[in-house]
Amino acid sequence: MRFRLPLKTLSETVAIVSKAVAAKGIKPILANLLITAHNNQLRFVGTDLEVMMISTTEAQIEESGSFTIPAKLVQEIISSIPADEESMVSFELSDQEASEITIASGRSKYSLQIQGIEEFPPVPVLEEEGLPVFQAQSDSMSRALKEASVAMSVEDGNPVQKSICIDFTNPERPIMASTDSKRLAVTKIANIEIPEVFRRAFLVPSRAVAELQKLFESNDQVSIGLYKEQLVFSSPQFQLITRLVDGRFPDYNRVLPKESSRILKLKRKELTQSLKAVVPIARNISGLVHFDVSANETKIWSDAKEQGKAESFIPSELSGEPINIAFNVKFLQDFLTVLNDEEVVIEMTTPSYPGLLRPGNPESEFKYVVMPMSY
Repeated sequence: MRFRLPLKTLSETVAIVSKAVAAKGIKPILANLLITAHNNQLRFVGTDLEVMMISTTEAQIEESGSFTIPAKLVQEIISSIPADEESMVSFELSDQEASEITIASGRSKYSLQIQGIEEFPPVPVLEEEGLPVFQAQSDSMSRALKEASVAMSVEDGNPVQKSICIDFTNPERPIMASTDSKRLAVTKIANIEIPEVFRRAFLVPSRAVAELQKLFESNDQVSIGLYKEQLVFSSPQFQLITRLVDGRFPDYNRVLPKESSRILKLKRKELTQSLKAVVPIARNISGLVHFDVSANETKIWSDAKEQGKAESFIPSELSGEPINIAFNVKFLQDFLTVLNDEEVVIEMTTPSYPGLLRPGNPESEFKYVVMPMSY
């Protein structure tokens, strides 16, 4: 087996595919990359059984073959090779039964132990499967994923809460949503047409979300396919296959408040700065931050008896009666982080009823429900 390719291409490809490799796991083989050389193309595969990342790139292949090699080791070797625009890297395996491969670039040369491919999970040849597929605009998918993921749980626990719901049930209003039981994020996916075979809800595990976001951000358009109850997201160079969470996402339409008696409007930058000002105190009392809302001004404050008190005043516009309510400061900051609008709207009813946050733009369908905190 013998092939060579540009160092820059190798470095970029391995860096992306390695994100799907298991950091720790039951099978040592899952810490490896599968590399296959065939027909002037190199295929790199990484997986942790939950997510599989596949990359195909052109290379100068003199002899075909396959092997697996620890992903971390390959990354370290690549980063140690002196790089310039013309740098090439060659791989040579004396025969398919050998356990050592030679990697060379310029005056650098390495002899590394490799493993066979027998224990590596099967890799589907998607081009030959005839799977149902449709095209989606990456900017719409990226925006929806960014907004919806803010309420996703990052802690161990309920798999449904550690997932993103991509709900294609209603083709007129495709939705992305997430919840950790204390908050809910719901947003509409714009500019997308859903084929009938996809008209259902899919729960994508949190493990895949970060890599999906990168895939959307680096391509104008992405193909979405369905392969044996797994979703496949493809660009010209990369394919991400993710298993789906087995569960039922809560009925988000029932959770969204239907009406409110108070509507508060604030400037995003002013609210962001005020929350930042009270965080040093709020973090000592489980993130508790108070809003004392009056007609034209909102006092944002936090009081930790052993550390002290912080408060900030910002101009605001209130429709309805004044209210005193408290929220988790991190939940509010998460919402503001993904917001592009200059204005924030908070709809409230009582201090014990969930608050609904949304962008000031009335055309936006991004809604964020947060449970208030008691004090």
